Amino acid sequence: MSPGPIHALIPQVAALPDTIVARIVPTRDLLDWSTGILELVVLLLGAAVLTALILLLLAARQGVRRVSAAAERLADDTRPMLQEASATVAEARAMVATVREDVSKVSGAAGAVGDQLREATEATAQRIREVGAVLDVVQEELEETALAGAQALRGLRLGGLALLNRRRKRRRSAPSTSRDAPDVRPRDADDQADRDG
Repeated sequence: MSPGPIHALIPQVAALPDTIVARIVPTRDLLDWSTGILELVVLLLGAAVLTALILLLLAARQGVRRVSAAAERLADDTRPMLQEASATVAEARAMVATVREDVSKVSGAAGAVGDQLREATEATAQRIREVGAVLDVVQEELEETALAGAQALRGLRLGGLALLNRRRKRRRSAPSTSRDAPDVRPRDADDQADRDG
């Protein structure tokens, strides 16, 4: 026979007869069994979570593909609308430029009108001041005329009263031929006599 692997160990055992090889076999109690089972459960849960994660990523990938396809369809559908919107925006810009131009013209015209109004207002104010001065002079003249008229009326009234008093005095002082006879002279004749005398 040929020397094999077992024969190679035999000389060592013969050389070391006093060495005892002992193998310790651990005893398994309930804690060891439950720990092993829990490790197995955790391993299975980890595998399940990993599988679920892979399935979730695959579903997300399909969702992204669907969304991308929908976005492409939407882009194709909206491309004409975007072109129309671009044309509308260009027209709106042209209109805004026209409106700005018109507004600047109107603003310039309003400025010119404002200047003319300001000049007209100043001229009107000057004329009003002149008319006010004329009215002040007219008012002074009217006041003076009214005072002069009032004084003249007062003079006439006082003169008339003086004439009446004088006439009354003449009548009282004049000897009458008959006290019972009424005075038949017309009143105008009395007035004429008072003026003459």
